Amino acid sequence: MAEISIIVPVYQVEKYIRQCIESILAQTFTDFELILVDDGSKDNSGKICDEYAEKDKRIRVIHKENDGLSDARNKGLDNASGNYFMFVDGDDYIAPNMAECLYKKISEAKVDIAACNYRYIFEDGKKDFSTENKAEIINANEIFYNRKNERNYGFWTVAWNKLYKAETFKKVRFRFGKYHEDEFWANDIYQMDIKAVTVSESLYYYRQRGNSIMGNKNIRKCFDIIEAFEERINVYLKEEKYSDQAYKVLIYSLEYLNESKKLIKNEEDKEQFIDKKRKIKNIIKKLKKRKLSKIQKVSLVIIGINPSLVFSVGIKFRGLLESFL
Repeated sequence: MAEISIIVPVYQVEKYIRQCIESILAQTFTDFELILVDDGSKDNSGKICDEYAEKDKRIRVIHKENDGLSDARNKGLDNASGNYFMFVDGDDYIAPNMAECLYKKISEAKVDIAACNYRYIFEDGKKDFSTENKAEIINANEIFYNRKNERNYGFWTVAWNKLYKAETFKKVRFRFGKYHEDEFWANDIYQMDIKAVTVSESLYYYRQRGNSIMGNKNIRKCFDIIEAFEERINVYLKEEKYSDQAYKVLIYSLEYLNESKKLIKNEEDKEQFIDKKRKIKNIIKKLKKRKLSKIQKVSLVIIGINPSLVFSVGIKFRGLLESFL
């Protein structure tokens, strides 16, 4: 049994999967199994995975029908035997010492998660940049109720910049059929009684490409992230002291509500948009009864008139609302 299971969901990434696999095989920490889950790719991705499996006994390939990223990751978890596991997306790649560094930190700190910074790699000529989170040990309560809502490029949301203790997370699964599956995953794991350690090095390389799953806009993506936000808000609303956090996530959700309005194509889309808008208005009603600043309460009145219209006046308005916190 390998100490670490590295799970890679693979879908239509023949251009990138070799670099991804090679970066994993180049790890300085060698006691791992690599589980490549081919999620019904129609290009040569699956064949490339098989090619590598023939060369290295640490590699296992699972071919399945296309059911989305969540199901591919879950299939990998179902077949993982390691004491720890980590995810790498098939179009990304990792530093040679990522597994070793995270394993060393999680072992020394005796925590459940080790997380590293990561670097955005742009294909369109934009300048690459890295997240900048400091090294520390932090409990899940602080992550869920505070850090999760900071603008930190999704550091605590994404699933792939982390090493997880299998004993802690062996029963947790990604929500089937959801876009923004990492948002739901984060909602689930950070409400557990766990701790995490962070390292300041950027060890994961997150490729930005226009034709990726998350790069293409569709209304379901908007609806799913609004649902994940609603879920988190409803947890915050259970205690008065987290009203500010609920307000902050509400403001984030306006962007996606406004975007979904632009993407309506049929009656079903329209009905779901109306439902999301209704739920946001219900949240606004609840927040009006909470101890918020006068400016925040005035903003809630304005937002409640027409949430998507309020956001459409521009991103600057959202920045103004966030400054009220």
